[in-house]
Amino acid sequence: RFGRLEIDREACDVRIDGDSRALTGFQFDILVALAERAGRVVTRNQLLDAVAGRAAGAFDRTIDVHISNIRAAIEDDPRQPKRIVTMRGAGYLFTRSQDDGASA
Repeated sequence: RFGRLEIDREACDVRIDGDSRALTGFQFDILVALAERAGRVVTRNQLLDAVAGRAAGAFDRTIDVHISNIRAAIEDDPRQPKRIVTMRGAGYLFTRSQDDGASA
């Protein structure tokens, strides 16, 4: 649980305030990989390696598209994300403190 966001691995379910949010299996895996590394920057290559078992190519933007879709599902305002933050030139950061500051 991260504030209002709850990730249930066993049920492959993501909820905000108890309401399920639709994610593909790949997107769920990306979210879990980020949440497991909360507070640390994760590169595209690390994410692809964690969820797909392969490294990203020089121009591979697959992860970016999936992150955008995950944000659309879990962020209050996907254009100003507070849960998954882009760290320019480095990767993505899943924030430890979200919403009311509660995290697990």
